[in-house]
Amino acid sequence: MPQVLTLAAFARARIRMSRLNTRSKLDAFQKRRIARFLRDQVPRVSAYSQTSFDRLCQAPVMDKAQLMESFASYNRLGLGADRGWRIFDGMEVAPRGYAVGASTGTSGNRGLYVVSDAERYVWLGVMLSRAFPDLLTQRERVAVILPQTSRLYDSANESQRLNLKFFDLGSGVERQIKPVTAYKPTVIVAPPRVLTALAQADTPLAPRQIFSGAEVLDCADRAIIEARFGLCVREIYMASEGLFAISCPFGTPHLVEDHVMFEWEPVEGSRELRTPLITDFTRRTQIMLRYRMNDLIELDDRTCACGSPQLGIRQIVGRQDDAFSLVSRDGKRVTITPDIIRNAVLNSDRSILEYQVTQTAANEIRIELPPAHETLLKGAAAALQALFSEAGLHPHLVSMVRAFGDEGPRKRRRVLVDMKGEAV
Repeated sequence: MPQVLTLAAFARARIRMSRLNTRSKLDAFQKRRIARFLRDQVPRVSAYSQTSFDRLCQAPVMDKAQLMESFASYNRLGLGADRGWRIFDGMEVAPRGYAVGASTGTSGNRGLYVVSDAERYVWLGVMLSRAFPDLLTQRERVAVILPQTSRLYDSANESQRLNLKFFDLGSGVERQIKPVTAYKPTVIVAPPRVLTALAQADTPLAPRQIFSGAEVLDCADRAIIEARFGLCVREIYMASEGLFAISCPFGTPHLVEDHVMFEWEPVEGSRELRTPLITDFTRRTQIMLRYRMNDLIELDDRTCACGSPQLGIRQIVGRQDDAFSLVSRDGKRVTITPDIIRNAVLNSDRSILEYQVTQTAANEIRIELPPAHETLLKGAAAALQALFSEAGLHPHLVSMVRAFGDEGPRKRRRVLVDMKGEAV
């Protein structure tokens, strides 16, 4: 049965992609599906049972804090967060036909999700149709190297078309290099830091495809990985909230707009970046209606060589709460996004491979480089100081040398805000 459901979802996704081959067709399809979703599905959860929306813009915007505060009201099972966590931790059994998962929670703000088996196969069909269009004729050995497994990947393993093995980062990156190599994967799915470690290790690994996910893919990491394996690194943009984009063979991450409606909010301090509001009109168990993500996205309005009408992403910059918020001497608040900070450090010297820049207080920034790059610390700090000065900012900059160890299951964040409770 799992194989039949997977292949059916895969076929539907491929057919839909072939039919929605122009922007006008895609827009008309979204309009029909959103109207049906608002009419038939949204009222079935208690959060929206007393209201009705004729248009998407009439629905209120929600976020993770609201979802977790009233988790039971946003899913048709009436499953509360407390029970959800017990199920996730293995203390209770999930309702039959459903799975409960959680985000990794890079800042301690973890989010739950509940999904039906049917919805898992829809997601899987979308992923396979974009990542492995030759699934029916070519079998793959897929190594998934992540902090925790996902029921979506369990579904992939059940498909019998993929030989998939999960490698747990909880035991560290270095300890996974030998097992991954022994598995001889044709496809590797992993965070950039893991792909970089594999690229720099002396192994005979020769995958046919590489997918980056779970963390921001820096240009420096991309260059190392692609130089070693001779492949274009493709990206999977996925979170506990759903599957949002997968790169085409030309390397452009395309939004899965045949399953999710994206609205875009501007980001303070940037003309290019946007934060997505997502409405997943394929979900039935947990309603995701105008849900504000925490991600900073730069869209790509160029026509991709693959011909897809679905919007492309130029880069996934990072998280909104990792943007630095600083006050200039004239009292004006200025936002500096993670991509600008990363570029300043990397442009100071292209040999810098590891670093971390942290806003530690309202007017204090710390930059850390490993001992091997101690001689480059002064230049990197000067580049940051120049960046801030140009924006009319003069924070206190602390420069430090620190050994960077294996982060294990924790996501790598090279730019972050860690003010330990201090008000911004």
